[in-house]
Amino acid sequence: MADNTPESEDWTLQLNANKSLGDDAFRRGQYDEAIQHYTTALSLDPTHAALLSNRSAAYLKAGHKSKALHDAQQIDVTVMGIKAYSRLGAALQSLGRYEPALKEWQRVLEKDPQNVAALQGKEVCERELEKLKEEEKSKEVEKEGTDTGSDDDLDEFFNDVQEAAEQAVKQQFVPETSTEAIRNHKKDLGTAKEQTDRLLGPNYQWRNLNPFFVLDMAHDSDEEEISRRFKALSLLLHPDKQHGVSDGEKERIQQAYDEVLQAKTKLQDENKRKHVRDLIDEGYRQGKLDWVASGKQGSLEEAQSKAVQKIFATAEYNRRQAEQRMRNHEKREREQEEEELQKEKKEREFNTKWSETNRQENRVGNWRDFASKKRKT
Repeated sequence: MADNTPESEDWTLQLNANKSLGDDAFRRGQYDEAIQHYTTALSLDPTHAALLSNRSAAYLKAGHKSKALHDAQQIDVTVMGIKAYSRLGAALQSLGRYEPALKEWQRVLEKDPQNVAALQGKEVCERELEKLKEEEKSKEVEKEGTDTGSDDDLDEFFNDVQEAAEQAVKQQFVPETSTEAIRNHKKDLGTAKEQTDRLLGPNYQWRNLNPFFVLDMAHDSDEEEISRRFKALSLLLHPDKQHGVSDGEKERIQQAYDEVLQAKTKLQDENKRKHVRDLIDEGYRQGKLDWVASGKQGSLEEAQSKAVQKIFATAEYNRRQAEQRMRNHEKREREQEEEELQKEKKEREFNTKWSETNRQENRVGNWRDFASKKRKT
């Protein structure tokens, strides 16, 4: 039932009034004023899609790019439709994030192939991405001519990966090439402490990137088998099931239990599950190539285990690097925006001071003229 109380009507009137004032200011090019009115209206309804959309546009016009993006990301697409994609595309593009911006413009064009803003945005993004590719190629050529050694961080990273892979092989947990015992769930999981030691062993943060390693099962196991394995491990490691153990051991078991939960989360999604399996298959192929290239030193299982570990670790390394680049990019954006705002502020202060000085000089000049005329008379 609709709320027709006086308070509700007053709230609606205030919201609509501020939205109208904001729209009017925007049309007049008074973007800071528009932002103030939209912000007042949003204080009454923080999720109002149209207000978020309008304030995002005003922020963009006023040069507040990061704020424009923040608002665009909050817009409910089910309410605003392609305008939500358009706002997000424009904000991302203004910040130089051409790849995600291009995706948003393409979403608009799927619904409206003749949308002028989207067509223009798409063209700009594609052109800028092509420029970035050319710049990357040039940098790679320069690096090849100047690079005299390997990246120390990367070397250290892969040293940890190598240690993790060797440790996994030494522990000899159920080889993925021998899965019958796991599939029938006949293998004894042992105690909570044994599983905790396995899951939190040396370099576990690298070994546990492979969720099938965490669940201690073959990577071609089906969903039902994964579910049964998860239930068995979670029952063994669940914090509520731990009795007669020290607080320190409880903490470790909780940590191991969290590792199992993360593995289950990764495998719940069909696309992620397929990606994990593809990585493992690639590791098996690379491991066999490495084993043959080494003259079949050691076992094939050991070579494949190391290769799988390295592939998962490389993917994680690349993910972290991408995140770091994005954080650095966002930091630079904030700094640049702050510099622009400070510059504008100084210009306004200078103009204000200059205007006041001019007015004072005019007043003094007028007074001198008046005094001079008075003396003459």
